[in-house]
Amino acid sequence: MVEMKIKSSICPGCSVGCGLYLLESEEGEEREIKILHRKNSAVNEGKLCKFGTDLHTYYEREVLNNSVEGEEVKQEEAIREAKERLGSIKPDELAFIALPSTITNEEILSFVSLASEFGCENVSFGFERFFREIPEEASYIIEKGLSFSEVEKATKIILFFLDPFVHYPLLARRILKAKKNGARVIEVSFAKNERGIADETVLVEPKGIERIKEKKELFEDSLIIGELTPYMNSQFLELMLWINASTTSRLFLLKPFLNSTGAFLLGGNRNGKEARKRKDLFEILGGIEGGEIKALYLLETDLAGAMHGSEELFETISKLDLLIEQNAFRTPLSDVANITICSEPFFMKKGTLVNIEGRVIENGGESENNVQIMESMGKGRSYEEVHEEVKRRLGLAEISEFEIAVKREEKSFEMAEPKIEIEERKEEEGKEEYFLWYKTNPFFWNGIRAKNFVEISPAAMRKLGLFRGDEVEIVQGERKERMGFKISELPDYLILSEAKMSIKPLQGSLTRVEIRRAGE
Repeated sequence: MVEMKIKSSICPGCSVGCGLYLLESEEGEEREIKILHRKNSAVNEGKLCKFGTDLHTYYEREVLNNSVEGEEVKQEEAIREAKERLGSIKPDELAFIALPSTITNEEILSFVSLASEFGCENVSFGFERFFREIPEEASYIIEKGLSFSEVEKATKIILFFLDPFVHYPLLARRILKAKKNGARVIEVSFAKNERGIADETVLVEPKGIERIKEKKELFEDSLIIGELTPYMNSQFLELMLWINASTTSRLFLLKPFLNSTGAFLLGGNRNGKEARKRKDLFEILGGIEGGEIKALYLLETDLAGAMHGSEELFETISKLDLLIEQNAFRTPLSDVANITICSEPFFMKKGTLVNIEGRVIENGGESENNVQIMESMGKGRSYEEVHEEVKRRLGLAEISEFEIAVKREEKSFEMAEPKIEIEERKEEEGKEEYFLWYKTNPFFWNGIRAKNFVEISPAAMRKLGLFRGDEVEIVQGERKERMGFKISELPDYLILSEAKMSIKPLQGSLTRVEIRRAGE
């Protein structure tokens, strides 16, 4: 007999937090998931991007089992073993990482509380280092977004190296509404966006990013929309904040992870003060590499999927004495984890989240297990106790997705003028060097390669001697990637990729690479 359930849920693809209906049917051990549009969603009014419509494949991955040293055990035993081993590690040799894409507010509180129970201060949600680079008065811009109604009401929108149709597709609808209302849209970019949402394009050469400061008047009376990711170069963030501080503009930073705002508000970041003390994601990995950190607890985080260079990551993780993974699905690190604890998929979780607008949204699931796993190793609170703490911390009596509960107040602050340093291209005989520009998107951050090609200019194709059906090899030191190619209207020196490769972005989402025809 086929059992069918339909429930309201949230897409975990990015910080927009689109509402949808999920139809789950089970027959024996077989589970099938279908995604249905939810037209009364306050966030997206039933519209979904490609990641959202393909969400069933995201949920049909291999389930993680409960295990200790590779042997399958009951969940209670895995939890008991995890608690015992965590207690045997010195606090400063412990680290906890949770990229907040599929974790609820309640899980965030339990996660931070669990780390605290073991005296550990090395807790990362992926953005800690950015708080150190900016004045405390500007922390609110990192922590809190803006309502999409503010986008629709804007009279001038600056897309700061952001292609909404790629980065955050549902944002494009709001910008188009703003244009219909008479807004002027300007993109500041390395190349003109293909779909032409902007009325004007200000092209910037990679080595000329510093010159954006000379165009400061362009940003007056505007809403600047940019992106903040764990890979962003801090100078790039400082540039956006300096423009914001020096003009009559507002800055709206999108983030790749669904509950980033919840992590900022509930993860201990009181105006960024707590984050300034903590080790960053990359500092934790550096600590593992150097032997200072010996144990790592991963919550709902596929590090290999989110990071560039999985081989290096595996080498680093192999130096740990203890790796504990709590996740719904298997990841590449599951095979090397000492302890794995199976939690429920995101759509099954009971809990809340805060989207980029500041809406507090209930997820629609019924399972409290993910919170109870951590509480059984920590303070031992019930789900309801943790949930009430979430409401108290957010200042909520009731929860409604139709209200902006977490509002942001603009503040004045001062920023020193940043110095942007970009390595210039080097022309050497027998080498073709280019700048690689990543356009991140939900597939990118979830380790899914939706497009197996890079985009290059017609001039680059001719210079490389490429023909239809050829592949290119992109090289960064010892890192190499073989990809197909597509011809686009790009500057001659630019390579554009929407797919994550092992090539690490070094300047924002930009880095210098060598490219050649594959097989040569």
